[in-house]
Amino acid sequence: MTQKNKNILLVAGLLLLWGIAYIFGFSKTIALSTHINELQQQKKIHQSAPAQLAALAKKEKQLDAILAKNKVAGSSIQNNLLKTLQEVSEATSVMVVNFDTPHILTDTETNKVTTTYQFTLEGDYKSLRNVIYALEQQYSFGNIIHAHFEKQKNYRTRVTYLQCKLLVQRVN
Repeated sequence: MTQKNKNILLVAGLLLLWGIAYIFGFSKTIALSTHINELQQQKKIHQSAPAQLAALAKKEKQLDAILAKNKVAGSSIQNNLLKTLQEVSEATSVMVVNFDTPHILTDTETNKVTTTYQFTLEGDYKSLRNVIYALEQQYSFGNIIHAHFEKQKNYRTRVTYLQCKLLVQRVN
């Protein structure tokens, strides 16, 4: 046997030995190592769950405080707006004449929902202005996008009165 044949047999034997060692030993070790890494990642996730729960509870308290500060309770903005208008009308000489159903527009590209509330108030100018100011500054129902003042006259009683049509828009 020549030196060249011995080297070829040696390399072939080493490759065969390496293949057998991989099949019986290395592959199982690598599989166990990847399994251990996955379990350690799951352990980290489960260990961080109480911290995430505490953070979410803290965030919920903050959001509840913001809602309480903005005087928004419940889930229906329309009911809250009507309730607020009723409270303000009892405190001032303003009367809620009309409260139309909200107009809802959904933008298909951005998936934003725009809700517009339209209602009519009646009273003197100063009281109406104070109600509009209160809706803008003290409550968070949305933006007042339009206020239309109209002086009207009841011809039967010969009384003039001031009406204000408001549009409040909320983008979700």
